[in-house]
Amino acid sequence: MSSPVRTRHPRRLAQGVRRNWAVLAAVMAAVVLLAISGCAVIPTHGSVGKSDPLTPRNNEVNVGFQQFAPVAGSSPENIIRGFIDSGTGLSDDFQYARQYLTPGLAQSWAPDKRTLVYKDTFSVVPGREKDTFVLKFSVVSSVDATGVLTPAKDSATESVAVKMVQVDGEWRISETPDGVILTEATFQTLFSPFSLYFYDPTFTYGVPDVRWLAGRSSRTATAIVKAMLAGPAPYLQGAVVSAFPNGIALERDSVPVNEGGVAKVGLTAQALLETSVKQRRQMQAQLLVTLQKSLNTVTEVQFLADDREVDMGGPADSIPPITIDNTVPSTQVALAKNELVTFDGSKISAIAGMPSVADLLPSVPAISYSGNVFAFRSGAGNQIYSVRPEQVPVLAISGVGLTPPSFAPNGWLWSAAGDGSGMIIAVNPDDGGAMGKPVVMSVPWLVGQEVTSLRISRDGSRALVVSHANGVTLVSVTGILKTADTPKELTVPLSLSHSGSPVLGLWVGESSVAVTATSATENVSIEILDLALEPVGLEALPGIEWISASTGLRNVHAQTATQYYSNTSSSWEVVAKDLRQASFAG
Repeated sequence: MSSPVRTRHPRRLAQGVRRNWAVLAAVMAAVVLLAISGCAVIPTHGSVGKSDPLTPRNNEVNVGFQQFAPVAGSSPENIIRGFIDSGTGLSDDFQYARQYLTPGLAQSWAPDKRTLVYKDTFSVVPGREKDTFVLKFSVVSSVDATGVLTPAKDSATESVAVKMVQVDGEWRISETPDGVILTEATFQTLFSPFSLYFYDPTFTYGVPDVRWLAGRSSRTATAIVKAMLAGPAPYLQGAVVSAFPNGIALERDSVPVNEGGVAKVGLTAQALLETSVKQRRQMQAQLLVTLQKSLNTVTEVQFLADDREVDMGGPADSIPPITIDNTVPSTQVALAKNELVTFDGSKISAIAGMPSVADLLPSVPAISYSGNVFAFRSGAGNQIYSVRPEQVPVLAISGVGLTPPSFAPNGWLWSAAGDGSGMIIAVNPDDGGAMGKPVVMSVPWLVGQEVTSLRISRDGSRALVVSHANGVTLVSVTGILKTADTPKELTVPLSLSHSGSPVLGLWVGESSVAVTATSATENVSIEILDLALEPVGLEALPGIEWISASTGLRNVHAQTATQYYSNTSSSWEVVAKDLRQASFAG
């Protein structure tokens, strides 16, 4: 077999369920998916090294983009088209684009308020009023001032109204919305994805929030800080928290990074000085991990109020480090001869003290992060049992067509009903093995959807959901809203595009998932979807019925009814037989 290959996709931004998800990473020199062997933690103060080796980014802009001033005697349409074509002027504050505007509008126009991304070309037609025009675009996506990308629906169009006047005998634009309008290819060159990190509600894990920001090396740190201060993306609001207080802002529109790698962040003095030392430490940890993961130049963050450093306390004020890309334990649970076993990648072992579960006809087993609680679906798939060594299996979840069980890092056990009811069930087994009261959530956007997979992220703040309705498959990432430790609802999701009709999905990393269809005989390909990188298609295999994954592309495993495959550098390799549905924690 040949090595894993990248799936070829037309250059389209993420658009719900559409086949092709171009992720706009053309400015990156290479894409590297990292397999991380342990939990990554970030110090909260002092000089630190880089948290991970990163592929160098090309953050320079305007390379290959020629801009032109208006030509004397140009028609209104040519002025409009010249203005749109000049939306690449990031490095000089759009000086050419402003020449197409009246002097007053050139001063007030805010190009960074929104970026509208369109495909192909656009039309310019006269408006209803004199000297007005309407621009019509086939929209791919829009990006707001904080880098939140909102994909457009299929076949979406948008109209932009423009008003023209003559200035000294030359047509100029006197009214147009703030923001720039870019083709897909131009957007891919000028913008890059960056992960902002927010806390989970326990202030333990860093949850990535991917933003699309202009790749200007001198302005990237500033753009990242401003985006973070504005809070999480809509689908994460309520599911994550920020250490930064509401309303705090940069004192100046600049975050300089000196030659020693120190990012000096001047914040509004009163808001900053009203925070506690502990909160400042949390703010520092949150921003440091974000800047280190996004840039290769930052080693320390200093907060300033009125240009003076603020008190960050001493050794006694240290806080627990923020954990990013939470590691999955190396031991999997699996089925062998209809009993629960463990699998370490090479050896299949009986679980000491585990009672027989064969009479319950187990399938799709799950293991907790602690490694001492197990779960499985029973019989026809309408019941999920929880079991521990030396204890009898306990009925944990009941429902119609339940999805494979999924453990959150905090020990909660999750599943979804596949009957179109939109019902999600979560329950928390106590230390004695007894079940707490199940939490039943009715999720409006899942009503009418046949859910086939629900997986909780490794930070416990998000869920991956694969669902189907009317011949359409949705792959969705949603935030989990909680009261204390108890889940209460799911947010309106972010949708990922994919190929085919997957039924299984699981997390591969902090911002990447694997999805696949299943077949008893036909070739099936596993696809890796990422919130920030280009999708990757793995070499197809016949008869895939299950997949598992720890961290990274090379740690995705395919499973047939009789064989367990690992993804090597050049092919799929059989590493175990007589093993079914092996699963890592989560």
